[in-house]
Amino acid sequence: MSLLEFDCRHRYPGGFQLEAAFELDCAVTALFGPSGSGKTSTLSIIAGFTAPQHGLVRLGGKTLLDTAGRVHVRPERRHVGMVFQEHLLFPHLDVRGNLRYGQRYRRGRRRSIALARVVEVLEIGDLLGRYPRNLSGGERQRVALGRALLSDPELLLMDEPLAAIDAPLKARILAYLERVAAEWEVPVLFVTHSQAEVRRLADWVVILDSGRIVAGGTPQDALSRPEPLGWKNSMGPVNLLRVEEVESASDHLMGRIAGQRVHLPPQDSPVGAACFVQFGPADVTLSRREIAGLSARNHLKGLIRDVVAFDRAVFVSVDIGQLLWAEVTPEAAAELQLVPGSQVTCLLKAHSLRVLN
Repeated sequence: MSLLEFDCRHRYPGGFQLEAAFELDCAVTALFGPSGSGKTSTLSIIAGFTAPQHGLVRLGGKTLLDTAGRVHVRPERRHVGMVFQEHLLFPHLDVRGNLRYGQRYRRGRRRSIALARVVEVLEIGDLLGRYPRNLSGGERQRVALGRALLSDPELLLMDEPLAAIDAPLKARILAYLERVAAEWEVPVLFVTHSQAEVRRLADWVVILDSGRIVAGGTPQDALSRPEPLGWKNSMGPVNLLRVEEVESASDHLMGRIAGQRVHLPPQDSPVGAACFVQFGPADVTLSRREIAGLSARNHLKGLIRDVVAFDRAVFVSVDIGQLLWAEVTPEAAAELQLVPGSQVTCLLKAHSLRVLN
């Protein structure tokens, strides 16, 4: 039995039609796709805020929606936590009051998520007496997440949780979300159009386009396909790699990606911990042989897995223990004879890496 079963059809007055069916069992799943593809509509139906014309939704074997059987469980009885992009905290309640509001619907639930522990994990102890109008975007997001958790949900829904947060805060909020998933083992379904967020957080991804499911799978597999989305909503694939064994080395940091040493730019990363690095395919230079005397300090060896050609660019996926994408010109791809199975060295300057703790 799947954790979540979703099979719904709904036509909006403006003409947009959602027609999607999927099942989920993973701890963290992303709904990914361009704006207007039906991601938020899907969450709204699961949460009970939208009643589709035709559909079936089951959570943990319990039927929440069955239009044929005229079943429609009210939102507050679905045991689903919802975190909106706009946070939607109650302005007349302070942070403590907002958090306690989440506990109203947890009576008789299977877990006992303690308010004190939520406050500790999300680091909001200093905010308890403050009101939403006096909080930053990142602080409001953490409070909204805490309120949803304290309802003791069977499923946590998050609608673009990082869209309203500026870049420096995104890495911190991602770390909080990872901590939440590990601490309470609450299944999470979140909406995003960011490849980096999917690769960082999700175990599974469902890709929507124009109201229909067009692909699904692990982030590494699903986001590495030029079709069916054709990368039409971005400049191509995004690199987000996990770095282990981070340590200080004079004026920079060192780490390992799948056993290969990598130079990182100076950061306030804890020594010995893991981090993620994000960079674009255009930041990678490919060579068919090892070359000394270059300013690019990182020389990562791997095998070409796939070559995806467009009119003006060729994207090359390289297995270095993790999947890395490089962008080259069609002329360079032909000259270097870049084909699947070939061994290459990926040259990457340290300052091109954006470190995410």
